[in-house]
Amino acid sequence: PKHYQSVIEMASRDTFTWVTGKYDYVNPSALKRLLVAGAVLRPFPQEVLEACYNAANEIYADLSKTNPHFNKMYTSLSAFRNESLAWMQVAELSYDSFMMRMRTRT
Repeated sequence: PKHYQSVIEMASRDTFTWVTGKYDYVNPSALKRLLVAGAVLRPFPQEVLEACYNAANEIYADLSKTNPHFNKMYTSLSAFRNESLAWMQVAELSYDSFMMRMRTRT
């Protein structure tokens, strides 16, 4: 029923907001504790990232063939990602890169 759908949508939105906010808040201090304990941060090699990307896309393609619900969700998600890429490059990536550069100056 529509009223159940509305409740699920509101609960999902609230949960997403809470979870992302919580982890954006607690992750910096957790990372700091790891670094103080001697952890060394290194990016994944490009080949590893590409292999993971390709493997994930193979799984998504297989799931899309066998699971109509997944296919509907993934089709929608893929369209959104494709449409939002230009915005993310201009707004988010540019700003994050700027902030990292500024941080090294102070």
